[in-house]
Amino acid sequence: MNLYFRLGFTFILLLCVSCNFHYFALANEANTQAPDLDKIAGDKIRFHLIRVEETPKANLYNAPALEFELAKSKLFKLSRSSKLNLTYTTKTGTETAGISALMFLLTLGIFPSFVETHSNVTFTLMDREDKKIFRDYSYPIQGRRIISWLTIPFYIVLPIFSDSVDGGVNYETSNVSLRMLVEAFEADLAKDCLENPELLETLRNKGNESIEL
Repeated sequence: MNLYFRLGFTFILLLCVSCNFHYFALANEANTQAPDLDKIAGDKIRFHLIRVEETPKANLYNAPALEFELAKSKLFKLSRSSKLNLTYTTKTGTETAGISALMFLLTLGIFPSFVETHSNVTFTLMDREDKKIFRDYSYPIQGRRIISWLTIPFYIVLPIFSDSVDGGVNYETSNVSLRMLVEAFEADLAKDCLENPELLETLRNKGNESIEL
């Protein structure tokens, strides 16, 4: 009985220390050239963030950590009272691990379990009062999660050389996927504002207006 208890404890321990290795690919990322944000002189664009819950269960692309990534932007500033809304919506499809999950269990976490996600993330800038849409940006993003305690060396080393991977013991969040999305959105909006100064002025003026809470 004591032997079974030890084996069970060892199995649970292996599952707990098994880590997630995440890889992400953003469509058209290679064709996106980040504009020089220093050319956009003046105040940041203030907006009220609305994060639409895709599902009650957290997923990689619909997480509260998005606010942290947006707060680091040189172009944006979060403001609950702003009359400019930024609505963030996601649509995610997941391919289950299947046979790899079974092999993961049978090998005590040695054989990796694979899970793939295909998502579409949309950022919509809208007038908070009349619901007029100023800009709408959508980003298809693919992710692959590899679960195995053998991935620990990879998730420690590879992020040094690549901005598209990360890892850890948390199954449901990834700052890398959110950072990639925010950077792509920031680059696209900055490009539009540089090409259309009237858009930048409109967004700033609307963002600076306050609504009673």
